[in-house]
Amino acid sequence: MLREYQQRSITQLYEWFGENGNGNPCLVLPTGSGKSHIVAALCKDALQNWPETRVLMLTHVKELISQNAEKMRQHWKGAPMGIYSASLNSRNLAEPITFAGIQSVRNKADQIGYVDLIIVDECHLIGIAETGGYRMLIDALTTINPMLRVIGLTATPYRLDH
Repeated sequence: MLREYQQRSITQLYEWFGENGNGNPCLVLPTGSGKSHIVAALCKDALQNWPETRVLMLTHVKELISQNAEKMRQHWKGAPMGIYSASLNSRNLAEPITFAGIQSVRNKADQIGYVDLIIVDECHLIGIAETGGYRMLIDALTTINPMLRVIGLTATPYRLDH
């Protein structure tokens, strides 16, 4: 179901993880290249290969939360996923895969608990200041799981402020 370049992105990501014991990679793909399909494939692969995995997929607008969740449903019927977003009137953290809005979960690390992988759509919005919502949540979740890994996805990796 993935296009060749989407599958190649995932293959290269796994190669990167194999060569780097720590760090958090960023996948850079143009607008319209199907980053939501890559997210869905990554989530499905993680849970099918490592069933105890917990994934938190973060973004900043309800449209992207819905889009990413819908692609997950297309790739994996009956996927064990929940949505946590005030703007979508859903607060489900009980599933291994959670699609969430950063505004809704940035102060909820204690409720989210242990997470193995965070995927951030539009990761260029993660500021360099340690006080931003993304940074605060990632830091709090890293305290819970020091082995936590973060994968960023963006079409615009370079911004004027960082």
